Amino acid sequence: MYAVVTLQDSNEFVVAASNWLTLDKTQCHWPSFRSPEKISEAVKNRLEPLTAGIPWDVLKIHCHEECDTLELAQKETLRMKRVIEILKKQNPENPQEMFKTPPLDPSTSTSAFRMPTNDKDEILQMLKEIKSKVNKNSTMLHKLLKEKVSDAAPGSKSTHSKDIPSNLNLPLASHEDLEKTEQELKKAVQRKKYVKYLSGLGGFGPKAVIKIMMQKVLTDDLAKEFNWQGRGEKRPFSRLGLVDIIKEAASKKKVTEKECETEIKKHLSYTADRLCRKKPRDMGPGPVKLDEFALLNDLGF
Repeated sequence: MYAVVTLQDSNEFVVAASNWLTLDKTQCHWPSFRSPEKISEAVKNRLEPLTAGIPWDVLKIHCHEECDTLELAQKETLRMKRVIEILKKQNPENPQEMFKTPPLDPSTSTSAFRMPTNDKDEILQMLKEIKSKVNKNSTMLHKLLKEKVSDAAPGSKSTHSKDIPSNLNLPLASHEDLEKTEQELKKAVQRKKYVKYLSGLGGFGPKAVIKIMMQKVLTDDLAKEFNWQGRGEKRPFSRLGLVDIIKEAASKKKVTEKECETEIKKHLSYTADRLCRKKPRDMGPGPVKLDEFALLNDLGF
């Protein structure tokens, strides 16, 4: 998916890959490429937000819309730019302020918008459509945030317990749980149970398949203790019997061993970022701020 966003520092409308956005959609990883063509190519291919293993800078944004295709996102961007062009006739110095600052006296609304009728109707129609889409996205976002808050709460070890067989101790939340599971996996019967469960999970493509498996297998609090090779003070995830189970389950979903290892490495390397997003101060289920739509209230919508 692709997102239409405003970069707050420059007030520029751009298209970004949805996987570059943080969970609360208030920030976005952005490449430091100097070439516009290279940035466009990165967006098109929805590249992982890092270069040579180093994550890209994070910018503050307003997320307006998410689209299934790049073409739809580009069309939406052009529409929003058209709104700004029309408003610029009314406020040449800063047209976006007309979105953000409603008149103090509602009775002044008529005089505040002396523009051609066609332009005004076009703006109102655009804003109605955008507001409808944002309300829908807001509902979905709050649902996701609520689920993440639950994941981050004390006792979250039982996360996903409803869809995990009672005889599987998942997700693993401690080294003790891990050691116990490693012993269980030495038994052929238990191995088959874990493989069957993991291979039955959802996901399309290596990234989604492995991400879901890793989330079901161990909590982020435990994942932060590992990296693939065990460099530094971390433990080597590659030496665990659990890795063979994940690879076997992934192979049943047409994911190669190389792809599996690559995605596991990425999942482990992004653990700190996921934990940061789960902090309560970032996950408050309050209303989404949509300053752009203050104009609608002023016009009686």
